[in-house]
Amino acid sequence: MKRIAVDLAKSVYQVAESVRSGQVVQRKRLNREAFRRYIQEQVEPVEWVMEACGTAHYWGRLAQSLGHQVKLLHPRYVRPYRRRNKTDRNDCDAMLEAARCTDIHPVPVKSHDQQQLQQLHGLRETWKKSRTQRINLLRGVLREAGIEAPASTAAFIQAAS
Repeated sequence: MKRIAVDLAKSVYQVAESVRSGQVVQRKRLNREAFRRYIQEQVEPVEWVMEACGTAHYWGRLAQSLGHQVKLLHPRYVRPYRRRNKTDRNDCDAMLEAARCTDIHPVPVKSHDQQQLQQLHGLRETWKKSRTQRINLLRGVLREAGIEAPASTAAFIQAAS
C-alpha cells in the first residue's frame, strides 16, 4: 500500500509519497485547494500519515470518507526520527520513518462532534482564566483607590452589581 506523509501548515503542504519502506518516490508542495484535489485523485487506498496537529483531524476525516487509511502521529513521537534541521521536507521523512514503527500508537481521528466538544471545553477554560485575570486586575485598581473588594469571585460580582 502506498504511504503518503503530509506536513500540514496554514497554506502550503509538503507531501512525500513512499511505495517501499525507506524510499520516497515523489515530493510535492501544494496549496490548500491543490491538496484537496490531490487527496481526491488517489484512486487506490492510501495510508495517509500526518502529525496530530491543528487541521489533521479535518484532513483525516476527508481522507477516510474517500476510503483511505489515516495514521495521526503525536509530534513527540515523530521528533526523534527527524534528521538535520526542522524543515517541511525533513518532517515528512520523519513521519514516514515513525509510521513504520509498530510501537508508536497513532492518535484516533476525532469526529466533528468530538472536536467541537473539545474546542468548547478549551474556550470555556480560557474564558474562566481570563475572567479571573480581569477580576483580579479590577480588584487591584479598586484597592489603589482605597476600596476593598471581596475575595471570592461570586461575592465580587454580586458587590459590583
